[in-house]
Amino acid sequence: MTILITGARGGIGASLLRRLPDVRAASRAPDRLDLPAVQLDLANPSTFAPALAGVTGMFLYAEPTGIEDLLDAAVSAGVRRVVLLSSDSVTLPDAEHNALAQHHFLVERALLSAPLTATVLRPGGFATMTLGWAESVRTGQPVEQAYPDARLDVIHPEDIADVAELALSTGELDGETLSLGGPEVLSFRDQARILAEVLGREIELREPSRDQAVQQLRGHVPAPLAEAIVDYWAHLPGERARSVERITGRPGRTFRQWAMEYVAAFQ
Repeated sequence: MTILITGARGGIGASLLRRLPDVRAASRAPDRLDLPAVQLDLANPSTFAPALAGVTGMFLYAEPTGIEDLLDAAVSAGVRRVVLLSSDSVTLPDAEHNALAQHHFLVERALLSAPLTATVLRPGGFATMTLGWAESVRTGQPVEQAYPDARLDVIHPEDIADVAELALSTGELDGETLSLGGPEVLSFRDQARILAEVLGREIELREPSRDQAVQQLRGHVPAPLAEAIVDYWAHLPGERARSVERITGRPGRTFRQWAMEYVAAFQ
């Protein structure tokens, strides 16, 4: 049983490649990987059949380009199970037109319309989002963070990989749509405090206005997405019970554990 891992350059895809015994890495640019991989370019349907030959399961990142053709090719190739990494942003109002949620929404809709056994994973905020603070922390500058008291159950990417591995290697999660979070609900201030404790020095968190936060994000992402991200932070629901422990039977990894693993990025 060969499992195709799309987005092999991503953290969760890379983790699955290390975990699962019979896997095939796929990438739009396989020559950029440090491991054997096949080309899978969603803008080039001619790459689909070779990549899917002999594949029975697929880990899929949410990219709507060419998704219907890819899923048709998967059915033709005999793929039986697909695990999609989506996002909890699809539960936002008007998700189909929300810049943060739209591509996840479109891929979910296409997958759930296809004659395939699907598991949809909907994590919220990744612990790795904090890497956006790294330059400021390294240089001793204040960290600019909108809505610093917003609370979210940040999740360690390896917790997501745990659930994806279970879904790909067993039938236990077939047909499920799963909201995923970490074992703690933390504000951005809490995350800064924990990171400061791990580093052994203070981190100053500074709250910009909403407009300032959008302008800062626009340096990295398109304007509609910047707006959507800030609005997502503004309306986080706070307390949730989404730890992966209910699925895997193992305690979820804490933000402190993540910070200790990535401490070098902030030094």
